[in-house]
Amino acid sequence: MTARFTRGELLRMFESAADGVHAVDAEQRIIFCNRAAARILGFEPEEILGRYCYDVIAGGDYLGQPFCRRDCPIVGSTKRGRGVQNFDIRCRKADGGEVWLNVSVLTVEDPEGEGRLTVDLFRDITQRRRSEMLAQQIVEAVSRYQPEEGEAKREEAGRPYPVPAPRLTRRELDVLRLLACGTSLPVMAQTLGIKGATVSNHIEHILGKLGVHSRLEAVVYAKERGLV
Repeated sequence: MTARFTRGELLRMFESAADGVHAVDAEQRIIFCNRAAARILGFEPEEILGRYCYDVIAGGDYLGQPFCRRDCPIVGSTKRGRGVQNFDIRCRKADGGEVWLNVSVLTVEDPEGEGRLTVDLFRDITQRRRSEMLAQQIVEAVSRYQPEEGEAKREEAGRPYPVPAPRLTRRELDVLRLLACGTSLPVMAQTLGIKGATVSNHIEHILGKLGVHSRLEAVVYAKERGLV
């Protein structure tokens, strides 16, 4: 015999979760918010309930483009019962500050018979993102380094012919630019409208063409040669 829950009973199962949890109805209104979600975003629960999720979260991607909006692709996918990979977004806090979240999405049947509910589970990754940004700044600083004139001449003397830049496809250049921004693979896939496996294939091709062994080396190589 299958257990039956009311909507309230179902959502209260998430109340003690360590992750922040929002439940969103078919109209994208937040109908549930646990204590962790309110703490992460700096709101009181009553300030969140009943509001549109895109107004509360106001998330953006790694490129600074708005991510949360009415009829967003995440909600569209959950309405159709499709799975969604976890992703990172930059969100607005109640005090005007920002917080980076890693978000996982569940979709469940609404016990009240009003379609599906989208349940967002998220955790604060601000410190991780700041570390990534610091690493990116270091890479950019290294790429801006120019040797002294005498040293440059000595290097040119040992390199009679300039090394031609590898020929990357337009899609590979798009992926390389997103790599240079520190974009995660799931967000790359969503930004470019392709599958995560396809993004991984592009990255492998880029590493092979550039003759490097890691994404970081690819970014340094590309910045030194003006590819991004």
